[in-house]
Amino acid sequence: MRISPYSPIGIFDSGIGGILIAKEIKTYMPNECIIYFGDTKNMPYGNKSKEFIRNNSIKIVSFLYKKKCKAIVIACNSITSNALDLIKKKFYKKILIFNVIDPIVKNKIFLSSKRIGIMGTPATINSNFYHKKIKKCFPHLDITQISTPLLATIIENGLEKIKINSIIKYYLNHLKSIDTLLLACTHYLFLKKKINNFYHGKVRLIDIQKIVVQEIQKKLFLNNLLCIYPKKQNNTIFYTSSSSSPFFKEQVRIHFGENIFFKKNILNFF
Repeated sequence: MRISPYSPIGIFDSGIGGILIAKEIKTYMPNECIIYFGDTKNMPYGNKSKEFIRNNSIKIVSFLYKKKCKAIVIACNSITSNALDLIKKKFYKKILIFNVIDPIVKNKIFLSSKRIGIMGTPATINSNFYHKKIKKCFPHLDITQISTPLLATIIENGLEKIKINSIIKYYLNHLKSIDTLLLACTHYLFLKKKINNFYHGKVRLIDIQKIVVQEIQKKLFLNNLLCIYPKKQNNTIFYTSSSSSPFFKEQVRIHFGENIFFKKNILNFF
């Protein structure tokens, strides 16, 4: 398959979470074309079996590969922690594969931390993926992990203020004695302001989007795949496996404006 700097970057997530990663890519690399896939029919992935996550992830990556993407960004922690090894094996040397965990766990930001909290979906927390990788790089850290199964679905369907605030408070009460918090689900990035308010700014929230996208930019440049010059049609295309929710569309338009295309029900094998 022939690819070039003008080939698109493929990004996928169980739903809306990866939109903020895609937005950061457009901010740092405005000349890049993006094809985004949200598996809205099957979200949330956090409560799915490992087998389900692996099977569906391979189908989505295969779809994006056929779209001649030059790189794939796994913008989902549940998928990364349960299927990254399989995706890398199947697409070894065929395409660049990025994820939202590896750039974070090796970042030097943890050197100044002592006690970190990790909020994630059941699939991510149960995999122990983060804990093992962080401990390997930073054995001095005291790590507390909590599974937060309700948040992704609520976020996907719109932030109901009363419900979301009470649920956030319930979860964060288990993470009071920390100095750093890692939001191990891209959906949770929509809650950064609310979470920061809970801690009154006294707990550092890891800037996940910036760290991940800087890694992508660096690797694209090293592989001569960074798009330096703008293309005539520099559109962002959004695919979903079912009719996307009004909140999904609202957030896409807030972050990307009107120069986008929605394509629904494209993967009928889901």
